[in-house]
Amino acid sequence: MNTSESGVLGRNSGPLRFAALIVAALLAAGPLSAQTLKIATVTPEGSAWMRDMRAAAAEIRERTGGQVQVKFYGGGTQGDDLRVLRKIRVGQLQGAVLTSSALAGRYPDVLQYGLPLLFRSRDEMLFVRERFDPVLADGLLDSGYETFGFGSLGFARIMSGKNPVVRLEDARGLKIWVPEGDDIGLRSMRSVGLAPVQLPISDVLVGLQTGLVEVIVTPPSGAILLQWHTRLRYVTDFPVVFAFGLLAMDKRAFGRMSEPNQAIVREVFGALAAQLDRRDAQDNLEAGQALKNSGLEYLAPTSDEVLRWRQAFGQIYPELVREAGMSRDMHEEIMQTLHDFRGESGSG
Repeated sequence: MNTSESGVLGRNSGPLRFAALIVAALLAAGPLSAQTLKIATVTPEGSAWMRDMRAAAAEIRERTGGQVQVKFYGGGTQGDDLRVLRKIRVGQLQGAVLTSSALAGRYPDVLQYGLPLLFRSRDEMLFVRERFDPVLADGLLDSGYETFGFGSLGFARIMSGKNPVVRLEDARGLKIWVPEGDDIGLRSMRSVGLAPVQLPISDVLVGLQTGLVEVIVTPPSGAILLQWHTRLRYVTDFPVVFAFGLLAMDKRAFGRMSEPNQAIVREVFGALAAQLDRRDAQDNLEAGQALKNSGLEYLAPTSDEVLRWRQAFGQIYPELVREAGMSRDMHEEIMQTLHDFRGESGSG
């Protein structure tokens, strides 16, 4: 090396070394503008649903070049819905897989599908949702939550331990579980003379074991997934309420991602929700068979008995809609859509 070359390097070696150190630090830190999305769920580790969620997280990481990392906290380790929502508000979490009742405090109309005995079949549920899912998603966005589609959990059925429940009168005096925060379930049961007990999902199994809870209303897949079926004897075989979950993310956290990364997250999580939505019928069919194989007895009410259940709850819809703060106009539109599907007249 000649003297002139040595002189040039000597004069610039400080800035060059400083630049090299910055580049090395950036490479060690990972991709520029990396963001971690921490998402809570009660879904148990090792379940098929959790495997699907982790596969979606891996796809997001790969397609964003590591700029977006998704970390799922399964098994309810982040607490119940109310605690999870508080953590989202303060930024400790960016989102969660929630039931509709968890978000009702911010957007009451998310409860519209959850009126007891509103839907009579999967076909009419899908018919209504085709029209109203986008409306509910827009309302949730206005309330501060980005969502990616509703994942059907299927139709919940009455399940009990010692006492079979076929008629409405059979349920009177029994302690019936209602999810914590589910004001629709609480109000509706009280209005027809039943005795609801509110507990977080994480406490239901202990409640069944100790007798604090005698009856639950859940889809077959939920009873299997959360092991509640081990404390049950009877399943009343008619659809009571449509259950769904959704992955809700804080709108501010979602907005901090670049637009290309937002599009990727929307696509991947949207596909995840659609996959769960399509799979619920088969999952619940298989779960129903698993319940039978476990020794649970299926009880079939007569058409007259089912009609009495529907009439008892149907007449309190206006009261439930008003007390929960739901839109009466949206409720009436949903009811009219159902009447149209059934070929019935009237709007009540």
